Amino acid sequence: MARLWLVRRLRPAAVATALGLLAACGGGSGSSGAAARAEELPRNEWRWIDLPGTSCSDGSPTGIAVNRGDGDDLLVFLDGGGACWDALTCFTLGLAKPGPFAAPEFAARSADVPGTILDRSAPGNPFARYTLVFVPYCTGDVHAGDEIQRYPGSPRRWFHKGRINVALALDWLDAHLGAPPKVVVSGASAGGFGALLAFDSFRRRWPATRGYLVDDSGPPLVGDDFSTAVRAAWFVSWRLDEVLLPLCGTRCAEDLSQIFPTLSARYPGDRLALLSSTRDSVIRTFAFLEPARFEAAIRRLATEVIAPLPNARTFLVPGATHTLVGDPAAFSAGGVPLMEWLREEVEDDPAWVSVGP
Repeated sequence: MARLWLVRRLRPAAVATALGLLAACGGGSGSSGAAARAEELPRNEWRWIDLPGTSCSDGSPTGIAVNRGDGDDLLVFLDGGGACWDALTCFTLGLAKPGPFAAPEFAARSADVPGTILDRSAPGNPFARYTLVFVPYCTGDVHAGDEIQRYPGSPRRWFHKGRINVALALDWLDAHLGAPPKVVVSGASAGGFGALLAFDSFRRRWPATRGYLVDDSGPPLVGDDFSTAVRAAWFVSWRLDEVLLPLCGTRCAEDLSQIFPTLSARYPGDRLALLSSTRDSVIRTFAFLEPARFEAAIRRLATEVIAPLPNARTFLVPGATHTLVGDPAAFSAGGVPLMEWLREEVEDDPAWVSVGP
């Protein structure tokens, strides 16, 4: 069973109820402050950084946690935890974890790092010497929103400001750490979608850096394989159009899977990875797909969209597991352990190929 500290667990029954109604009606963690510089950060120890201008769903500020490594490369991890787009999903059913999220919340979460890709001591971890950055998730918008909503019938406003939070995190990293030789933009669940959507921002900021995407359980399914109602709600509630239209125009707005070919062509020297189970119990519910249909959709994404790309690969495992990087030692595909597969990706090993059932 995957360790899901990286993805706040959803209640499947509540998710199904919400989506059914939509279909019917539509380590150490002391705060070092925003002024902290790289030389002030201890190595191999987590420190919380407050970032002025950030917002959780309740309007409270948030930040990032940084663990300075012995090497120069950088792993940015975007946390997961559901998604919401109206009063029902945000407030009644609570399908996305709200704020606050600051130093105390990270202190509680950091206790669960052992065994994840953020654990330097995990056997075979290719990120053991990287500087690790944890971007919390408390906005319900897959780290991609820039809107404040007062949904009809809701008790208060909801700040969908995930895109602004990521942008401010990138500003801080650029100002205090500078451009790394390599940057791995990663995330799980909502954070997987977020990593996919934020990858271009990191690469435009650091054009000389080698880039690597690790999208765990955030599959941009082909066309109508993903619920058109949910996709439309994301555009309206979060202003997702402001991300996708500049990236790849209307073709991405109508078919999220086209993000992969766009990034592949724009950054041909980078490597792009999608991790998923074939019947992910959470994502298939958000997509309004029965298990067999979801598996067909995942295989379609892998074979028709990603497989033809020269620098993109998939790691697929059977079953309904949601997220893999929270317990990478538990997963292998095609006889290749997940940690080894990730090493092949970020070390530009020619042995890196798509694996899975």
